Amino acid sequence: MSPGAQKATLAPDSHSESGAVAVLAVSAGNEAYGFPLSAVREILVPPPLTEVPRAPAHVLGVISVRGQIITTMDLPKLLHLEAQQASPYGRIVLIDNGEELIGVAVDRVIQVYRMEPSQIEYASDMGAELSDYVVGVGRVSAEASGGGQDMLILIDPLALLGE
Repeated sequence: MSPGAQKATLAPDSHSESGAVAVLAVSAGNEAYGFPLSAVREILVPPPLTEVPRAPAHVLGVISVRGQIITTMDLPKLLHLEAQQASPYGRIVLIDNGEELIGVAVDRVIQVYRMEPSQIEYASDMGAELSDYVVGVGRVSAEASGGGQDMLILIDPLALLGE
């Protein structure tokens, strides 16, 4: 993926003169993740989940939302992280790219951050071997995060939906 394509998934807020991006911060396992707010359609209390036989390990199953069947995934497993979810997830975040909808199970929703371009380190600029699903890393000041996580793994919703 070209650097321009990666940056396009974190489009600046149309009301921002500085190029700030609105990011929904969530936690799953031991990590904090960020999704472009423009791709978040809904945050749900988890409805009943139906497992899918022979699905990849990161697919938790499917849920029904207003009659629409939506695949739901475990983000830490998808990213091959050590974090294992022991208890039920607290929320399902529905992510949309305009063509498909996918559910991402998370422990909790943290908050929405306005991230300035200087707070985002894109994977293409880091030269690191990161997952195809990761756009980069966002830095949040400790004060803004309430003393909690100060780094967000920024997820590319288009790559998630390309699964």
